[in-house]
Amino acid sequence: MSRLVPFLLVTFYIGASWASNGCVELDKLSFDKIVKRFRYTLVKFDVAFPYGEKHEAFTSFALESNEALDDLLFALVGIKDYGEKENADLGKRFKISEKYPVIKLFNNETLDTYVDYPEDDPITVDSLRKFVSANTDLYIGLPGCLKEIDELAAKFSCPKKSKEALLEIVTETEQMEGLFSAEKAHKSFQIYLTLMRKMAQSDKSVKEFVAGEKDRVRNLLKGKISDNKKADLNLRLNIMESFKPGRTPDKAASDEL
Repeated sequence: MSRLVPFLLVTFYIGASWASNGCVELDKLSFDKIVKRFRYTLVKFDVAFPYGEKHEAFTSFALESNEALDDLLFALVGIKDYGEKENADLGKRFKISEKYPVIKLFNNETLDTYVDYPEDDPITVDSLRKFVSANTDLYIGLPGCLKEIDELAAKFSCPKKSKEALLEIVTETEQMEGLFSAEKAHKSFQIYLTLMRKMAQSDKSVKEFVAGEKDRVRNLLKGKISDNKKADLNLRLNIMESFKPGRTPDKAASDEL
């Protein structure tokens, strides 16, 4: 029942608002009640009826992430500068300038402390993803990526890995196939595994291989291909983004020494 309450509250406010799909509209009465029920809330303060590329980027990121991120709520606060000036009090409370949109990341421990989205950064899906990833402990993969395999991909990409070490990670990955029986997940898994096997046998470094493969796929995308083929190639590009050195357990241990 405790998990149902925030869902019902959010459903109520979404149903009663103009908010775009994937987002919930908040006002001075609902702001604290709703934000306190989620570990993190990404809020876009904007004009009352926003539109344009920045708004589309925010709502696109919300739609992309909602299924994967139960602990992150996407919210909109529309501030009117006419009539009854709705939500102007929220704008004053959070020191919102009139240079809209203004994006802030809240956590439910204290609503008086938040992280401001850098004013000079572009508002794109990719930059929003990086902002949330850098300021939370949430896993935010690109569409089609698999968290467990992304961790192995980061480990696989360590420049100091020997051929033997790479093959060991390939074997470790193969043993995880049973975790991804659903059609979409299994399709992604096979792409990870195919890339790893090719890289483990290649004379190129992982970085060089991925750069070359990205160029090849991007060139294919420029040609006349079916929508299904285009989706497959974009999925491949997303997965290749996971092959970057990251904070793997090995690196974390060395950082603590």
